Amino acid sequence: MIHEYAVDPALLNNWERFRYLTEKFGVCRGRLISRFPKRWKAMVYDGLSSVGEIERKRIEICLQRIDEKMLARAPAAAWDGAQGWLSNAELEHERQPFHAIVAGANPRDHGRILAYDDLSEDGPLWAVSRERAVSRDASSLAAAVSPILRIAKKVIFVDPHFDPYRQRALNTLRAFLSACLDGRLERSSPELEFHTAFNAENAGFAVECQQRLPERIPRGMSLKVVRWRARNGGDGLHNRYILTERGGVRLAWGLDEGREAQTDDLSLLQPELYKTRWDQYCGDQPAFDRVDEIIVSGTRVLA
Repeated sequence: MIHEYAVDPALLNNWERFRYLTEKFGVCRGRLISRFPKRWKAMVYDGLSSVGEIERKRIEICLQRIDEKMLARAPAAAWDGAQGWLSNAELEHERQPFHAIVAGANPRDHGRILAYDDLSEDGPLWAVSRERAVSRDASSLAAAVSPILRIAKKVIFVDPHFDPYRQRALNTLRAFLSACLDGRLERSSPELEFHTAFNAENAGFAVECQQRLPERIPRGMSLKVVRWRARNGGDGLHNRYILTERGGVRLAWGLDEGREAQTDDLSLLQPELYKTRWDQYCGDQPAFDRVDEIIVSGTRVLA
């Protein structure tokens, strides 16, 4: 659902190409620009020396906001200063594949290179499905959303029916939190929250969280469990999401495991819908009444 593309920085020295390409990237689009090499943005800036002042300023302003559309490589990519960007990208692809390499040309007829002039939403390497069916087991669900989790600074899990007593919910929670750290380049751990519906009949909920969640949370991390109550005449807590500051995913069935052979439909949220859901839970005026929050510190020692 989320794919990494290497993009030749030399392509972005023109406003029309810059605008076209960058509009095609972001979590909601299912495409992220690889930070290849590490100084990719600096290379774009370097290529603007011959661009007119007004055009250069427009590109520079947009470059300041492009980080949300980028993905760092882990481990860091090698770079041979004696070769050009495209040759380095081809070598890096052999070490750790990109989904595709977007360049001005494909002189060696490389099977994973997309020439800019040939980009088409119908092309097999450029076309991206924003939804997919995923097996309802912890490892498959976590793998499907791992590109989003490992780049996020804040992760909000939303499942109105979360129950810390159910093993199938604990299995996926453990897998999701591991995916937040696997291949992560950020030094700091993400801020983690789990939002669920308040159930007055479940009087032991807070105790169960403190007893059963710590061993699923990596040591040094904490999880804030937030409980909400729907308002009379207001929106209901029903759908399941994983939301980050970059975008979000809707899980049609739930954030827990299912029976063998069951699948779930995962879909990337489009920008307007993403903002609506983010504001409902994290905005200044949430859509529900906050009942309480429980802070759980992790004890799991990572291998």
